[in-house]
Amino acid sequence: MNKTNENSVVVTFEDSRKVKVPYKTKVIDVLKLVENDLSDILAVKINNEVRSYDYEIVMDSTCDFVELSNEDGYRIYSRTLKMILYMALTKLFSSAKVEFIATIARDQYFVVKNITLTNEKIAKIKSKMEEIISCNLPILRKMISYEEAEVLYKASGDEVKLENMSNKLKSYITMYFCDGMYNSFYGALAPYTGYVKKFDLLPYKNGAILVIPDKSMNLVEHANEVKENRLYESFIEFNKLNEKLGIDNVAKLNEKVLKNKDVEIIQMSEAIHQRQLVELVLDIEKKQNVKMILIAGPSSSGKTTFAQKLGVQLSLTGFNPITISMDNYFKERKDTPIGPDGKYDFERVDALDVDLFNNQMKDLILGKTVELPKFDFVQGKKVFNGRTLKLKERDILIIEGIHALNPILTEFTDNNQKYKIYISPIATLNIDGYTKISSTDTRILRRMVRDYTTRGHSVEKTFDLWPNVKKGEEKYIFPFVNEVDYIYNSSLVYEPCVIKNYAQPLLLQVKRTSVYYSESRRLYEFLNNFLAIGTENIPIDSLMREFIGSGCFDR
Repeated sequence: MNKTNENSVVVTFEDSRKVKVPYKTKVIDVLKLVENDLSDILAVKINNEVRSYDYEIVMDSTCDFVELSNEDGYRIYSRTLKMILYMALTKLFSSAKVEFIATIARDQYFVVKNITLTNEKIAKIKSKMEEIISCNLPILRKMISYEEAEVLYKASGDEVKLENMSNKLKSYITMYFCDGMYNSFYGALAPYTGYVKKFDLLPYKNGAILVIPDKSMNLVEHANEVKENRLYESFIEFNKLNEKLGIDNVAKLNEKVLKNKDVEIIQMSEAIHQRQLVELVLDIEKKQNVKMILIAGPSSSGKTTFAQKLGVQLSLTGFNPITISMDNYFKERKDTPIGPDGKYDFERVDALDVDLFNNQMKDLILGKTVELPKFDFVQGKKVFNGRTLKLKERDILIIEGIHALNPILTEFTDNNQKYKIYISPIATLNIDGYTKISSTDTRILRRMVRDYTTRGHSVEKTFDLWPNVKKGEEKYIFPFVNEVDYIYNSSLVYEPCVIKNYAQPLLLQVKRTSVYYSESRRLYEFLNNFLAIGTENIPIDSLMREFIGSGCFDR
């Protein structure tokens, strides 16, 4: 290698532009060579890994911009807004114990435990945040020693971060400093406060909702108020339950693991699931005319196991549950709608034979005999093989599918004959006040492990399918959640301690050259927050078994 090559590196951008720069040139200086306006570029991906502006480039590299339009950009935007919120609260109230409780779509609900958030106070906080943003203050990232971080956290009274640090074998911690204030976040922040151009802060319950713009930088219109949302209510309810159990954050969970209380944690989590099932069946019994139970939820919520466990509970009360899968009502492959990418779109409601489903369910409710189809996914068509069904007096249908809550699929029957259930892992654990465990991360880790063991899918295949899965959920499930009779939380507080044993080895298979390297690295680091526990004490009928295997129900 000649001297010139030894002292320079080539950076290739996603539009094929190339620039040669000196060895150890910072990202910010490279960007200035190719872009006049950097304010939409929150960070970059260098060789498929998210890097901040101060990162030094030491080898020939690819460089992709990280903007609000992608998931990495949303996370950076969100963390930066939280840093600005922290600064505003500190300036106004000196000390504020913040706890983010729920994220729905892009909006994030939080409370301040030691301050009552009146409308007037929320308006002041918003104004102070806007002031900080308008000043375009630099946000500096520093690696500091464990000892120095301990001193800083003690000074700011952040006990949760101190507790969480004690369970990690790290010598240094990343912290962010701005205008004399500091905090730590699990991932990169924008380089300046002015990079988060839009947001809103709206009152909700005894807290506020931090409204983050969509991919096009548009704020969702809330008309200065947030309507009642069943999902927010569920997050609040289960958050209180975790506090009663004494496991409301990761540090407390890890502490119990260190004290060999694995069995206790598992038993408590499974008992919560069992209690929900009992409550649910009692509520179904109260509604005496129910003929059909409709179950929907996003991918990897545990619908398959839940439907079977619900069937067992219903049997104990004298019902005869009959499960029908909507997957058997797909249209013939030749009639399946095509998505924008030119591939079959199985997530859309019109991918189902809606007329056939409606007619057969109507006939069943009326006491008629119908021949049920079985969809042959190899041939891409429905097959009728003589399986007939006629409902008897105590028979009750359990119908599970992505579109089960959509009224056009059950418009033939009265509402009092339907019981609608939404199931999802409503994750309530916090890493610290500003960082909540993501329910979406819980689901993709579940799916990754299950797809690998049952379908032979690689991690990259799971990542590749995930965006379309999420689009289908947002369009065909979430709009109907407020209309359901019951929300079932399928999360298990011990779950991350178990899933890490299966997911981390899979995540390590993703090579640096993969476009999913950054995401796999993020999830791997997320799982490092948890101490591992074994599976020997997990019951065979646990919903967790749907994903890790060795259970008694069909997967």
